[in-house]
Amino acid sequence: MPGLVPEILDALYSVAAAASPVLGLLVGLLVVRLRYERIRRAAIELELRERESRYRAIFETAVDAIIVSDQHGIIQEFSRAAEAMTGYRAAELIGQNMRVLLPPAMRQEPERNTARYLWTVRELEVCRRDGSVFPAHLSIAEWWAGGHRHFTGILRDLSAQHREQAERTKLEAQLHQAQKMEAIGNLTGGMAHDFNNMLGVIIGNIDLLRDLKGDDPDIDELAHEALDAAFRGADLTRRLLAFARQQPLRPQHVDVNELVSGITRLLRRTIGEDIEISLDLAAELGPVVVDPAQLEASLTNLATNARDAMPEGGRLMIVTANRTLDTDYAAQHAEVVAGGYVMLEVSDTGCGMTPEVMHRIFEPFFTTKSRDKGTGLGLSMVFGFIKQSGGHIGVYSEPGIGTTFRLFLPHVAADVVIVEESASTPLVQGRGESVLVVEDNEALRRIVTRQLGELGYRVLAAGNAAAGLELLDRQSIDLLLTDIVMPGGINGRELAHRARQRWPEIKIVFTSGFSEARLNGDGGPLAACAPLLSKPYRKEDLASAAREALDRVA
Repeated sequence: MPGLVPEILDALYSVAAAASPVLGLLVGLLVVRLRYERIRRAAIELELRERESRYRAIFETAVDAIIVSDQHGIIQEFSRAAEAMTGYRAAELIGQNMRVLLPPAMRQEPERNTARYLWTVRELEVCRRDGSVFPAHLSIAEWWAGGHRHFTGILRDLSAQHREQAERTKLEAQLHQAQKMEAIGNLTGGMAHDFNNMLGVIIGNIDLLRDLKGDDPDIDELAHEALDAAFRGADLTRRLLAFARQQPLRPQHVDVNELVSGITRLLRRTIGEDIEISLDLAAELGPVVVDPAQLEASLTNLATNARDAMPEGGRLMIVTANRTLDTDYAAQHAEVVAGGYVMLEVSDTGCGMTPEVMHRIFEPFFTTKSRDKGTGLGLSMVFGFIKQSGGHIGVYSEPGIGTTFRLFLPHVAADVVIVEESASTPLVQGRGESVLVVEDNEALRRIVTRQLGELGYRVLAAGNAAAGLELLDRQSIDLLLTDIVMPGGINGRELAHRARQRWPEIKIVFTSGFSEARLNGDGGPLAACAPLLSKPYRKEDLASAAREALDRVA
């Protein structure tokens, strides 16, 4: 029919023109007007179709979900992004109330609450088709058409932002925890160093007392008890240094499966018959280099904690396996280096721990046990040992279910050569060699000077490096025995360097209450310069260190 309109208009004009020129003119003007209106209307319709097409393209390609409803909240349009975001198809929701997208608890809110979301952005939870919810930003715009009120809602999924924020918060918490543990470690390490100096004085005086006692059994018994107490104190400082990652370690190639199998026999007697021990040891574990004694001590500590968590009996499971900690895992855990590890897992079926307790379990002296059942140093020692060994420790626990500790020890090249320390030699005497003792602790300096004199050495002593250099300028010295950490601007390492520049043949032994790992600095490994005699030490240790240094061929 629209195609016949021009022919009808032409016929009408012909008839009118034949009847009367005036009528023909009028009809002609009318025809022109009608044709103009027809062209204009066609242009408007084309523009409307283009606008509709653009609107539909925007509506369907927008990243955010777009939902159009009437004044009662009945959904009229539902974009593709809304389908992808919620799991609903548009056909399922058109004609339904928008409240179907809200969690059940929010569906009963009065409709007037919609005003809270008008011309603003608010966060709320949106319910998917499968019943799960996700966080979203909602903004609602109001508009009118045909005398009726309509709403356009725009939803932006915040799931990714929430995950990123959760990860950021987790990493910040890990960083804070690592910084706290580092600060505590520095504090305890410094305390242990000072305590080692005091223990050195105590042990040295007890050794001197035993040498002077004669045949009095009472003095011998008292000296023995005092020495036992001093060594218990030394064990305490060793644990503190372990937490501070400053304990002396003797790393070597270790077959973790063999170590676990060997210590399990001891654990069966330690934890009691009412606890079942099960092993799941993987074949062909990767090579690791650790201190076997400290690894055994760590495993014993974990097993003892598991026993205390299962007073009515239960099950202790020990698992070994090769594991790879990838870059994603390393990015989520502070101080973790991506790579291959041997995992040693210790699990129990005990009482478990609350998140609050888990957050503090590695702090020194923190314990949930009664005072007579624990010092709170066991897990802190495990933590420090694993970190000092370049590893990682993880823990998972649920109250009433149990606890799992995972120790990750880094793989090393199978051909890494470990230099074994020689066994301690019996007490040996000096041969009249001259020894310079540089020690800032006056009491310890007196003890060491006396002990070396009794061993047959000629001894000079200085309280700091500057005084030591003056003595070196005036005397011929065979052995320099120097503390490393000293006041005065020159430490023991610098003193040794200056001494060797002047007297290349001089022999040197370092002493310190800090571990060798802590003392390794810009000057390179300490062992490359001179051996370290760790405080506190006994007269036998001093004698061996001095003799070995003097007998060593340069």
